[in-house]
Amino acid sequence: MYEYHLGRDKAEKYVLALCQKLNISVHGRTNLRKEITVQTGTQYTKIDLALEVVAAMKSGRALILQSLLDSTDRYLNTPVSMGTISVGHKSGVKMTSSYGSHTSALEGDGYIEAPEVSFSDELGFYRREAVSSFNSEDLAGFCRNYRGYLQSCVSLVECFLHRYTFHVKQMIPSMAVYENTAVLDSRVGLEARLDAWMQTFAAHRMEEFKQSSARSKFIELKGQRNQIVHPSSPTIGYSVKSVVKYMNFSQSGVGGLLHDLRRYSGDSPLIGFVQHIRTLPEIRLIT
Repeated sequence: MYEYHLGRDKAEKYVLALCQKLNISVHGRTNLRKEITVQTGTQYTKIDLALEVVAAMKSGRALILQSLLDSTDRYLNTPVSMGTISVGHKSGVKMTSSYGSHTSALEGDGYIEAPEVSFSDELGFYRREAVSSFNSEDLAGFCRNYRGYLQSCVSLVECFLHRYTFHVKQMIPSMAVYENTAVLDSRVGLEARLDAWMQTFAAHRMEEFKQSSARSKFIELKGQRNQIVHPSSPTIGYSVKSVVKYMNFSQSGVGGLLHDLRRYSGDSPLIGFVQHIRTLPEIRLIT
């Protein structure tokens, strides 16, 4: 597996696109070697554009620029993760993180996170660990990490739908008023809730969505995950070629799916956790 998500050329184009979205005056790639200062509210933030490019190459997403853009998004402005741990003494720290009408609170050691970001990171982590396990001839570890990868793929899409559902609940009197929002807020199958999301935010693109390669690949990934989570036979086989195939579905079948959903609804697809998945390095089986 390649180490980097993006080559320098694509990383620079992506950073320039972020600057444009944020109305930051950076013209041409020669300016990407500079350090700039950006005002956000009453605060000023220094940004080393060269480091932003390197971060994009390594992870598919910039650091500060991507965080600034994500924080302006209506639906996916994920809160910052936070945590505390005491060493050798009892912690009396209390942490709270509020997002709209929801508040997470912890007393003592612990961690509060945005699940979308965590699952996108885990998806990449399990892919890397699966490759490492296979190369170390640890086939049990290889299978274990593949299972974690599949679960993260499905959970990330679930999180995307739940985040939108959370916001819709603040916008209408009752989710039960409309059939599509009632389905979106239900426990029916994931495919039905994806259709309900399209009916709610991009009904005019439903036919394109139904025929998309990204949707098809995600359904295959979900099917693989279901076979493992809900086994109907006493043994499960893990073909190495098949595992590599499905681990390379993540870029289009998860990142591409979320990218398309944002594009269908007219919102910017330049979201950090989506960029991270869309640009995951390809895994190759060398024989």
